[in-house]
Amino acid sequence: MKGMVIDMNQGKITAAGLKKYLSLFEKSGVYWFCTLLIPITEVFVSSTNALFYQKIINAVMASDMALFKAALWLSVVVLAAGMAKCFITYTYMYHIRRIMARLRMRVMTHLFHLPMSYFEGHHTADSIQKLCFNVEDIKTSLANRHSQFIRPIIVGVSAIVIILLLDPVIGFMVLALSIISVRINMVLSKPLRSMAVRIQKVLAACTESLTDILAGIDIIKMFPGAEVMVTRYSDANADVETQTMKRFRRMSDVQAVEWVFGFLSNIVILLIGVFMSFAGLVDFGTVVAILSLQDMVSFFLRNIGSAWGSLIDSFVLADRVFEILDQPVVPERYRKDDIEMNISSLKEDYGIVMNNVVFSYNESEKVLNGVNITVDRGKTAALVGESGAGKSTIVKLLLGFYPADGGTISILGKQLSDYTLDELRKNIAYVPQDAYLFTTSIKENIRYGRLDASDDEIIEAAKNAYAHEFIMAFPNGYETMVGERGESLSGGQRQRIAIARAFIRNAPIFLLDEATSALDSESEQLVQKGIETLMGERTTLVVAHRPSTIEKADMIYVVGSGKAHQS
Repeated sequence: MKGMVIDMNQGKITAAGLKKYLSLFEKSGVYWFCTLLIPITEVFVSSTNALFYQKIINAVMASDMALFKAALWLSVVVLAAGMAKCFITYTYMYHIRRIMARLRMRVMTHLFHLPMSYFEGHHTADSIQKLCFNVEDIKTSLANRHSQFIRPIIVGVSAIVIILLLDPVIGFMVLALSIISVRINMVLSKPLRSMAVRIQKVLAACTESLTDILAGIDIIKMFPGAEVMVTRYSDANADVETQTMKRFRRMSDVQAVEWVFGFLSNIVILLIGVFMSFAGLVDFGTVVAILSLQDMVSFFLRNIGSAWGSLIDSFVLADRVFEILDQPVVPERYRKDDIEMNISSLKEDYGIVMNNVVFSYNESEKVLNGVNITVDRGKTAALVGESGAGKSTIVKLLLGFYPADGGTISILGKQLSDYTLDELRKNIAYVPQDAYLFTTSIKENIRYGRLDASDDEIIEAAKNAYAHEFIMAFPNGYETMVGERGESLSGGQRQRIAIARAFIRNAPIFLLDEATSALDSESEQLVQKGIETLMGERTTLVVAHRPSTIEKADMIYVVGSGKAHQS
């Protein structure tokens, strides 16, 4: 379901847009039933209460015991309905929390399955805002905005219908005032749509600026020129204030009109009702009942405009969330019908084969244009070349982060397109140039290489990566928390933990993207020994620039100008 939920140009919500919006709240039948039932119960209680007033007053004035008994029974009904409303409200709030839990997991799962190109083209803060803030704000829609819109309509329309039944003349007057009020409020609320969109955009810009500041706080403190980031955040924050104040002023206008019409409606109906009662056109009990119901009409007139504006916020938030949900996920297999499959060229003793591989991040420039690489099983190949030549791109293609635009890639004698992504990555251990550690213990960071690994296997992997010694030097050993992104460790320590994670993976293919670049000479020598042990009988592809790494390779490929030539 592509497209926007709410059409900003037409100012309309189409049937398709409404269906798309409702799709966010899957398995929510009980919620919607309660959303309708709560105001219906309120209407029932209020209308029965109004009838109680009518019966009790007319019974007292006419000394009619039958009417008096009927009034007492009505009071029992009101009490029972009020107790039922408490139970319905509990059920309503319970299902709101279940719907939100499912929605958060739906968005997170979809985000996890998006291609790498999405994350490279979107700021991290934007995704965080959509997943955390926008999704959480939708809970406000579930708990408040939907009922704020539905409740006045049900309450107001029901009250008008009952008033029409009690007295058609007064009822039509109430109806006319209501139609005029709703029309004026809808006109005043129209700009709220575009205002809500602008507020979400400036909030995203503000969040992005704040994320950049926190991530680069050391640079900002060191270099005065970097303080422009603080100025950028200040400007974005001021923009948020300006846009929210504009919307607040418009909402105030809507609420003022609502209040005026609600007040005038009460005065007009009161005067007309009293006049008609004195004229003998309606009994006094009916006038009191209508005035009681008029509070429900006033509630409708006071809230319908602002409720519509709040509902617009929900549709805008939904569009923000659908910016993630509408993104196509990575297919299970990277197969393209237009890529020629040269199955006959594959051999069982080949570990990695790239045959005439073509790839570009955008259609204007090919990063790889006919790359041919062959690495026998158990052998090591080094990729060398200038920065930006495409070495890391080759690694990303082997990992399945991107599909090749042309040519074929095979791993262990099997076409890449014949693997599922999970199957492919289970066969590969990968150490990136910038080792990322999660905010947990050293032991758990190593265990992420293979979740069923035992503590002994983790220690053995750390020893092979020459990380055991510095780990045990910490007071908490393997239980030491590494901090955000592993900031409590040195670059060399982080890299050795990442290599230990690759050790424990125990996969037949080993990919290293300048894995020793963050190490000093002493650490590099230690880790290089561990890497050589890890290579063993594994097929290894190394992106390298240090001679110590290259000299251990069985073959060297020079990458440049979209090609790879064996040296």
